[in-house]
Amino acid sequence: MGSNAMELGWKFFHGIGRRKNHRAALHYLEHAARQGYVQAQFVLAYSYAHGLGTRKNLKLAVYWYKPAARKLHPDALFNLALAYDLGRGTRQDLRAAFSLYKKAALLGDREAQCNLAIAYLEGHGTKQNLRTGIKWMERAARKSDPKAQYNLGMAYFEGERVNENLSRARHWLKKAAANGHKRASAKLKRLRVSSK
Repeated sequence: MGSNAMELGWKFFHGIGRRKNHRAALHYLEHAARQGYVQAQFVLAYSYAHGLGTRKNLKLAVYWYKPAARKLHPDALFNLALAYDLGRGTRQDLRAAFSLYKKAALLGDREAQCNLAIAYLEGHGTKQNLRTGIKWMERAARKSDPKAQYNLGMAYFEGERVNENLSRARHWLKKAAANGHKRASAKLKRLRVSSK
């Protein structure tokens, strides 16, 4: 029943060919997750993390993110890293968070690349390495991660960890703003006012 359970759970979860019903989806997804279906494990964890079809339960979210992360599911790696980073549903463990961010970043997850950059820049869970931190921040920014674009823009604006460069600062802040980053939009407005 594993693949059938996965298929039914997926259809209920997304409302494909039937009404969307997260509670019904969880029944099938849990069965598929116990059979080892990585996508079922991830969606089940996500459902517990966000209270979809069930009460929010961060410990159960972490429980189900773990097997999906072991199978290198990028979103599971990132969400489990975030749980360890913030101590949500588990004890805070910055080294575990760093390791998981790195695995997800190497798989191309832009949010993980941004958080990995911050870990290197701040020395959270690893030895501080500014050059590597900026490299990862640039990777995430080039993949249109608004947080990375904003952080990179601010770094160039303030000359923090990089040489001050107002042209590059504006470039990255504009990209972040175009991607919906509110603080980047506000900073650009202040820059326009101060340059008049």
